Amino acid sequence: MFARQGIPVLDLDKVGHKLLQEDATLQQQLMLVFGDNILVNGNIDRKTLAHQAFQSEKHTQQLNQIMHPAIVRYEKQWRKSVTARSKSTFAIIEASVLIESGGVSRMDALIVVLANKHIRQQRVAERQNYDALTFDNIIKQQTNDEVRKQQADMVIENNKGLTCLKEQVLHLYQKLNNG
Repeated sequence: MFARQGIPVLDLDKVGHKLLQEDATLQQQLMLVFGDNILVNGNIDRKTLAHQAFQSEKHTQQLNQIMHPAIVRYEKQWRKSVTARSKSTFAIIEASVLIESGGVSRMDALIVVLANKHIRQQRVAERQNYDALTFDNIIKQQTNDEVRKQQADMVIENNKGLTCLKEQVLHLYQKLNNG
């Protein structure tokens, strides 16, 4: 929604997905830790990787130690590029684990988007086809919503549907664009 307003937006989850497919060194590091079975038809199978990586805090940390440095390098290059070519007064960097990864320190402000657990689970199941157990394991490794609210500079509630979400984003866009 911010992108439709002309704001540069970088989705770090999508960056991670892209790197999983394109970065052979990253693939090799992941296979060393999680096994060759995460590779299907020459590509990292994200569902298999997620199932293994989110079984324990240790495995999640191993995944993050491999993925986050590569994602941060990509983000830094993107920031340089967007600064050089954009007329926007701000940019949005979207990330599901920004707090957990320590990435908040790289941001000027933190916008947190919250939704009830059952709504998130439904959306993730539709979008990524994760089963309930994998979803629960992922949620257990993430910061809880109370901590997110405490660290947030701004909060968007995403429980009431698209119309309400669009209204909140527009209000926030206006607030950010006016300084």
